Amino acid sequence: MSKRIPYRKSMTHYRTMFAGLLSFVCLSIATPVLAQSLPVNFPLLTDQLRREQLMGRFPLTYSFQQYPLTWTDIAGEYVDTDSLEMDFFGKSLLEEGKKLQFHLMPVQLSQNYNATHPYGWGNGPLLSARGFQHVIEFGIHTRLGPVHLQVYPQVHTAQNVPFQEYNPELPELFFKRIATFTSRLDIPVRPGKDRIRRLLPGNSHLKVHVGAFAAGISTENLWWGPGKQQALLISDNAEGFLHATIHSRKPVKTRIGHFEGQYFLGRLDNSDFPYYSDGSFDRYRNYRDDWRYFTGITVSYSPTWIEGLSIGLGRTFMMYHQKLEEDGWQAWFPIFEGLQKEQVGLDASRARETDQHFTIFSRWVIPAARMEVYGEYMRTDHALNWRELLLNPEHSRGYTLGFSKLIPIKKGEQLYLQLEMTQTENSINNLVKYEGGNLNLNHGGLGLYENFQVIHGLTQRGQIIGSGLGHSGNSARITLSKVRGLTQYGLSLERLSRDNNFYNYNLANGLDLLRWVDLSLGAHWEQRYSRLLVAANARLIRSHNYNYAIKQTNSLGSTGYTKTNFHSRLKLAYLF
Repeated sequence: MSKRIPYRKSMTHYRTMFAGLLSFVCLSIATPVLAQSLPVNFPLLTDQLRREQLMGRFPLTYSFQQYPLTWTDIAGEYVDTDSLEMDFFGKSLLEEGKKLQFHLMPVQLSQNYNATHPYGWGNGPLLSARGFQHVIEFGIHTRLGPVHLQVYPQVHTAQNVPFQEYNPELPELFFKRIATFTSRLDIPVRPGKDRIRRLLPGNSHLKVHVGAFAAGISTENLWWGPGKQQALLISDNAEGFLHATIHSRKPVKTRIGHFEGQYFLGRLDNSDFPYYSDGSFDRYRNYRDDWRYFTGITVSYSPTWIEGLSIGLGRTFMMYHQKLEEDGWQAWFPIFEGLQKEQVGLDASRARETDQHFTIFSRWVIPAARMEVYGEYMRTDHALNWRELLLNPEHSRGYTLGFSKLIPIKKGEQLYLQLEMTQTENSINNLVKYEGGNLNLNHGGLGLYENFQVIHGLTQRGQIIGSGLGHSGNSARITLSKVRGLTQYGLSLERLSRDNNFYNYNLANGLDLLRWVDLSLGAHWEQRYSRLLVAANARLIRSHNYNYAIKQTNSLGSTGYTKTNFHSRLKLAYLF
């Protein structure tokens, strides 16, 4: 039962904040024009806006590489409001002309189900768990002059049903190595043994708007990058984290183009769960009991002379709270230091115990062809110098490549083709570079979201903040849909290869395992019924070589265990 304490803390931790927010609401005097945020994982609308951009009916100055979006700014820019078919937030609860104005946020219900073992990513607080999960979101938005308050909490429940977390027939060496490989990432296979019930602040914020910018305190999910299935550095794969922020609400126009950006200072919390829920083999792992300071900056630029092109970059740092206190005020702003270790100093970098992540990304929309192409490249750790970066760009890197195209078939209807692949597995030069000696065990498995200094890795309450593919997964998905306005339905095929760094290390170091690969077929359906939005997904998954173990070996080779899983996700949003 003690392992449920973190989630109980999450309920009590935010009660004071909610009381303060609600008190502020009761005292607020608002004007009719509000600026509600469109949550990262809100159904139908974001994807529809990107499709409208492909058809040239939404400004190309929006890069769609930074979320959440501000709905009122989007509605003001929209070229064809009739085609959007959406009065998102409805009318005020009080009569027009009154100084006091409250707007209800949409009520959302998310249901997630896994039949045999965990699968899936994204959607904020949803965990890696078997069985049913539900998230209910509800709230209000109000304004006092330039001050905007959004109270949008989440209630999350999960059955958290047991499943086979590891194969007990595997040798002791397997568990020693996997403990070493996962000892720098706080990603439990199962989040404890108990049913989960928790109250979260959700997509709430208190911000001041000035022109095209906003600044304040928020617990909203963020998303940096052009990907639709994955964002490498920051996505909605984990629940939102508490942060202070200053960011653009819409593209800022200059003579050379449009800019978007964000700068934040935040806090990441630990799950306090063992890797395996029964605590087995955790004697090889040792985590610090301390929260992590997390800060980052991102900028996107859309040049005036290349229509539809946007390029961006992002950089984050994290360190333990204890080191933040020891190193003083300067430690709060590592984001502005040099990009090379030689500039920072090798000894200074190690002593400060910070981990850096850097990403660059781009998206190009071509309305004449009704298509977009995009990509993202991310790297962990500083390069020693520019020479090392140019000679070894593959070190601790991940990437995403994507493509979307609309194909008209008859008036008002189109086929929507989407391709996206993501790789967070290390390149082979990681093994070559560190082959031999004791360092191999440590360096051979370091992946995109981990390093030596901050052993919890880039995680928030047990989930990776960036890609949802785990320690070192690779995915490729092709989706074909038929779309008409907000209505969309179709099929998708996906290949997901799990924990490849771990598999490759053992392949090179004498422990026979099999590559764990999930092949799946999915169906999706999205539609609006009056003020109700519905998004449903179902996926049949065949897991090959489940948990890596060899079942039998003969003259034709080795075979592993297979598992069939059914995964479904239902999202409902009611607009008042």
